[in-house]
Amino acid sequence: MEDPSTLLTKLGEDDLQVLRRLSSEGAVWIVGGWVRDGLLSTHNSDMDIATDLLPSDVIRLFPNSLTHGARFGTIGVRMPGNDRTWEVTSLRSEAGYTDGRRPDAVVFGKDIIEDLSRRDFTVNSMAISFPDGEFLDPFCGMVDLHSKTIRTVGDPSKRFSEDGLRILRGYRFKAASDLWTLNDGTELAMKECVRMINKVSPERIGSEIRRIIELPSGGNSIKLMQEHGILEKILPGANLPGHFHATGDISVDMALLYCDSEVDLKTSSGIIKDNLKLTKEEVSIFELLMSLQVQNALTSAEEVRRFHVAVPPDWKGKVVRYFESKGEDRSQILSTVGPPVAGTVPLVDGNELSEFTGLDPGIRLGRLKGHLHRLQIERDMTCKEEVLDCISEIDYVNGDPLDWDLLSWP
Repeated sequence: MEDPSTLLTKLGEDDLQVLRRLSSEGAVWIVGGWVRDGLLSTHNSDMDIATDLLPSDVIRLFPNSLTHGARFGTIGVRMPGNDRTWEVTSLRSEAGYTDGRRPDAVVFGKDIIEDLSRRDFTVNSMAISFPDGEFLDPFCGMVDLHSKTIRTVGDPSKRFSEDGLRILRGYRFKAASDLWTLNDGTELAMKECVRMINKVSPERIGSEIRRIIELPSGGNSIKLMQEHGILEKILPGANLPGHFHATGDISVDMALLYCDSEVDLKTSSGIIKDNLKLTKEEVSIFELLMSLQVQNALTSAEEVRRFHVAVPPDWKGKVVRYFESKGEDRSQILSTVGPPVAGTVPLVDGNELSEFTGLDPGIRLGRLKGHLHRLQIERDMTCKEEVLDCISEIDYVNGDPLDWDLLSWP
């Protein structure tokens, strides 16, 4: 554990420029995650800064700032030629959270201790002043940091009733490491305040779920969410596998949660789209994974070649990850059978096929061309003569063209 007195020595030159400009006109403290992670010697968090300056003063000092949070006292400080953002928040006193999402009113103040008292967890309620380096820990965050205890600042039910997203932040802390434990009162309040999740926007929920599954113990946090009834609230019908380990990929992990569920594909797709605000591409990947019969897929060279051609390159790793999570290893056949030698373009075009068969343009000719392309890929043909030889296998005059499979996977 780092000594608090050494934290300011970890500041970069960009950080110092921002802090010096702010402190030239007001009181300044580094707060929250940067302090917490600095004490843990990680320094992975973005820097949050508290100040007794008003938002208008911060904007005057940093004209390029992002101001969409100004009404709540938060300015995204930007500096010319730098793509970083420093979140600078004026000290606040807030009058309740009627809607469970945002404060009813914001009153700017001067008391850093009062400001820290509004924070979610004790390990986030520590601050260090700049430039003198005074360490503030009014709610024993250092003690909880040593013991890896997740404890709310003050009454846990009140904290979670103010903002239901704090419940998910508790699970995110737990996901950082199995060494973190929930304080008994905090854990009880998380379960009792589950209704507050209804007041959190899907975008914020989706963002937290993404963060949870990306962390080392994300799978265990998801399991705990299921035990507490939170998971059913967010993802109704999800059925957690017995040995679930989060992959960190939202599409893959959602497929793992729903692949053995009684919820049908259409419903589960709607749930992850609406409740987590997944992108269209992420939902499409989810639907592809849900359509797979994993035990019987990617077992032949023909199918592997179709996989190489029909599946977008950046989706392939997700498919492999899903297979591995289901206990199916396809690394050997995927490394042995590569993409088709002749590439992905059909070797026989429509004009050539029409001339060869005498078929006029239409569904029959189109389906025949598509089916021959599939055979070309499956059999790794390298010249058009090989493709045209396959026509003898097909009753292209009297057969039902809808029976001719086109190139696809699975």
